[in-house]
Amino acid sequence: MKEKDKYKDKKLVDSACDNILQVIKPGDVVNQVGDFKWYEFWLSMGSKSIQSHQKDLFGKNSNWKDDHTMMFFDKDNTLSVELPIATVKPLEKYCLSNLSIYRLRLIELKADHITTMRKSANDMLGTDYDIGQLLDIAINQILGYEHQRRLSIFDFGRKKKVCSVGVRVVFEHLYQQRIRTSDSDSGKWLFDKLNADKWPEKKVEQFNGTDVEATSPAHFANSDYFCNEFELIARFNNGTQYKG
Repeated sequence: MKEKDKYKDKKLVDSACDNILQVIKPGDVVNQVGDFKWYEFWLSMGSKSIQSHQKDLFGKNSNWKDDHTMMFFDKDNTLSVELPIATVKPLEKYCLSNLSIYRLRLIELKADHITTMRKSANDMLGTDYDIGQLLDIAINQILGYEHQRRLSIFDFGRKKKVCSVGVRVVFEHLYQQRIRTSDSDSGKWLFDKLNADKWPEKKVEQFNGTDVEATSPAHFANSDYFCNEFELIARFNNGTQYKG
């Protein structure tokens, strides 16, 4: 069955949504592995570029295949920074994709946290920019600081910013507004320290944190390379949960 035809099967879509809703929670990160047709070469090329970067960065034994990152709020609202605009989409529009759900481990997200996160997401919606421009605005206006370009190994390039940056912006804004205290470390909240068991000693010593704009889908899928900020909750394909 063709991809577009699968989503016309209401029974299949409803079943997939029900399965996913049994495990997903507001604030969860949703990573996807794209499945593009031969004629969607521009999407396929972008996906392969992201995957190649992630494989080089984290290694062939890591989770490097995810090429899109979203943030779930409820059945009708998932933040997705994509061309041509940042938008929210209902679960029923992506429930049959090859997806993984990751949950923040650093704190338990409460209702007031989700409210703050929704506001950050809403501030990115509906603007017709390319992804790089949109995420420049998200970083500079929502987070309130200019880019900090420090470590080239984690740099995906100014013209190659990806969807995952938008999700990172939401988390970092939550940290600024609700979590951070005067006693907190001066760095970013996520991916700020390396796991010494996963990296060469020299890289650990030289690491200064992952810039917001350098965040890729694989950062969420490989947080054990940092401080285990996220845990894998479940994987789904065609609405069926699987291991892997």
